[in-house]
Amino acid sequence: MSRQSERGVALIAAIFLVVIIGAGVVLLSTLSVRSSQQTTQNLLQLRAQLSVNAALEYGVQALVEGVACADLASPVNIASYPGFSIELVCTSNNYNRVANKTISILSLVATAEWGSPADADYVWAESGAAIEL
Repeated sequence: MSRQSERGVALIAAIFLVVIIGAGVVLLSTLSVRSSQQTTQNLLQLRAQLSVNAALEYGVQALVEGVACADLASPVNIASYPGFSIELVCTSNNYNRVANKTISILSLVATAEWGSPADADYVWAESGAAIEL
């Protein structure tokens, strides 16, 4: 074999190596983007759950301070959770089991949303509490 016939083999090997390295870079960047998206989704879901808990605490505190169930403001604006749509619903049931004493069972349900269902970053959380006054 002459040296002239071996020239093309090195070029093919170099192109093959560049293609393999390029595919590896594309794969790693795709995995990195997906990991970043999952981290963002997890963070938004955690913030949604925390905003629901904050809304419930706000509602319980307002009820303890004497605000009527029907007067609780909804939507709730919590400065620590901008961009979240937080709703708080209160229902009251009164029972007269003991003579001249009314027992009130109040039910609070809080929901929080980020974005819209058509968005990739959409999250939703709901939580409830029952209070006896």
